[in-house]
Amino acid sequence: MKKFFLFSVSVIFLFSTGYLSASNGAAKKGKKIKLSNFNEKAGDYVGKTIVLTGIVDHVCEHDGKKMFLVDENSDARVKIVPNENLAAFKQDMIGETVEVTGVVKEFRLDEDYLIEMEEKIKSDSKEETEMHMGEHKGKKEEHNMDDQMKQVNNLRKKLKDSGKEYLSYFSVEAVSYKIIK
Repeated sequence: MKKFFLFSVSVIFLFSTGYLSASNGAAKKGKKIKLSNFNEKAGDYVGKTIVLTGIVDHVCEHDGKKMFLVDENSDARVKIVPNENLAAFKQDMIGETVEVTGVVKEFRLDEDYLIEMEEKIKSDSKEETEMHMGEHKGKKEEHNMDDQMKQVNNLRKKLKDSGKEYLSYFSVEAVSYKIIK
């Protein structure tokens, strides 16, 4: 009886994780979304797999962990990051048309996050000033702090003008991609 119970639990587990599911391949492919409509549709697909096609506009030079896709017929621009199983994006992808399959992610910026940003900017500035006492770097850092604080204030105004408690920023965590020739 115990063996039958363990076997039954194992089969249920395999079906629930998709190992034996016939629809597993279809679920991984995802819903095709036009890049030009991504920002208006993204909220409906948070946590779900989608497929986007676009032109690589930028690949982060530092570590290749970020690229941006654009649409030549609109001003749409979507941030793509690789999941933990994908290698970094390469600079030679810039200008290529790619099809990305990935999961839509949402970052919510709210007043609490803006307060944290302000505190970090102030603490970083204080540390830098203490480290460079007597050097001429202080004015440059002070200027940088002013720019960062202006950015926080602009985000705060944008948040207030939206009438919502948070601003949503969407991206796609890629599980795969292919260059389209």
